[in-house]
Amino acid sequence: MDNERDPIEESPTAASEKSDCETAEPRRRTPWDTVDGRVISLVSRKGGVGKTTSAVNIGAALALSGHTVLIVGVDPQCGVCRSLGVEPTDLSTGLAEIFTGPKALTDLAQASPLRDLFFVSPRIDSLDDEEAFLEMLEAHADDFVREIDQARFLYDTILVDCPPNLGSATRAALMSSDSYLVPVQAEELCRGTVDPLLEFVGDFHRRAFVGQPAPDGNTAGADAERPLRLEGLFLTMANERTRMGRHVAARLAEDFGEELFDTGIPRTTRLSEMALRGKPAVIYDRRSPGSRAYFDLADELVYRFHLESEAAEAAEADAAREQQVKLPASGGGGLDRFLAELGGSREVSSQIPAFEEPSSPEMVSLDDLLAEEEGKSGESEEWGDDPWSGSRPH
Repeated sequence: MDNERDPIEESPTAASEKSDCETAEPRRRTPWDTVDGRVISLVSRKGGVGKTTSAVNIGAALALSGHTVLIVGVDPQCGVCRSLGVEPTDLSTGLAEIFTGPKALTDLAQASPLRDLFFVSPRIDSLDDEEAFLEMLEAHADDFVREIDQARFLYDTILVDCPPNLGSATRAALMSSDSYLVPVQAEELCRGTVDPLLEFVGDFHRRAFVGQPAPDGNTAGADAERPLRLEGLFLTMANERTRMGRHVAARLAEDFGEELFDTGIPRTTRLSEMALRGKPAVIYDRRSPGSRAYFDLADELVYRFHLESEAAEAAEADAAREQQVKLPASGGGGLDRFLAELGGSREVSSQIPAFEEPSSPEMVSLDDLLAEEEGKSGESEEWGDDPWSGSRPH
């Protein structure tokens, strides 16, 4: 394909010398059909549930489907940069510099070898570094929120990878987010952490924002200025062949209904190899079940958001229509004269056009992507050690 764009060739370390402002351009509307980028945190109280793996693979899948993506790691374990092939000690910049230096978050963003996928990670080398980083996040959470808000103008999607706890890093991430995703390992112990997590997030959001000044200084309706919704829950490390896997999936579906994503992430060796290889599974082995599942999950994430947006717009249109129908008769006054001049009638609702359902969002097709890549080479071939090959479809 003549106009196909190749992924970035340089390494993340070399790319870190560039400002993100030089690589990402402002746009009018995002693939979410919003003016600013959306911020989604991945949250779990339990470790080892595939949270970082999910953040990196969802980000890569969205980047391949046309999003400009920034992954922000607030976990001191630095899983994000390691999953993208960079050790924390090799980073030229770290997330803590938004608190200690003059640089903005967008200046700290480093380009991955995949076009349109960027990341920011802490640079933690010791327990003292970790303690200092968490203290800065707690003391300067408002600065973190402000930096994330500024990044919305450059990125379509910002994914925040949180540590496996509800401490200062997770709270700062939630304060900056539009919504949050909850990965749930297909184990009973992990399922039991979901209800307390959702309860905590709801309580924390009310404490953090209800009655607090909005950006314009007004305390009225401040909660609406920073809404936080549950994006959904999704199963990780699922295995339908085991009794426990089926039990947990059935209980989650019963307890959370539509809040549980249809797509679950299977337990596969390829996904566990991701940190070792230093690149997302959706890049190094796109034909694996885990890779296909993350493409499907990214598509479902976008599709669900568009469905909810359309439903909200329809509800607003219905409310406006109902309000107009309930207008009181003016006894031959100004409203009657206005309608008469238009040749209309007292039935105001007849003047309102029917709601038209917006078109469905364009989403990535993994089969088309694979066919396109095989067409370039003239034959089907296995994904080997060629790092970070592939580019986004057109």
